Amino acid sequence: LETLLITPPAGTIGAKKLLLIGLGDRNKFTPELMKQVASVGMEEALRLGVTEYAFASDLKDAGIDSPTAEVAGYGVTGAVNAYRTQVFLKTKKMANFKPIQKITLLAGPAYFTTAGEGISQAITALK
Repeated sequence: LETLLITPPAGTIGAKKLLLIGLGDRNKFTPELMKQVASVGMEEALRLGVTEYAFASDLKDAGIDSPTAEVAGYGVTGAVNAYRTQVFLKTKKMANFKPIQKITLLAGPAYFTTAGEGISQAITALK
């Protein structure tokens, strides 16, 4: 996956940094890919030392008709698994990072409920 880190001028957007993650060929997209995308996002967030992380998993604006709940769930799974891996490495003194204090999963109004269902299912499965 290719990434592009943007540091926008102050006041342009709410975030101090914006990480774009390329998904490759849109015709080869699968919902499972979002695990990898969210994992890369979380790893970069930890590397950058941020304490708040927001992730937008909906691809409808890009013209990809993806299953919203499934994609959101895979996003949660990827981010949490990446975080858990880094926590494990930190206990072995093989990683050092600031803890993430807040994760925001973004979903547009039309997909909020459906994405929420996928997120809830993923959180339950991760327990």
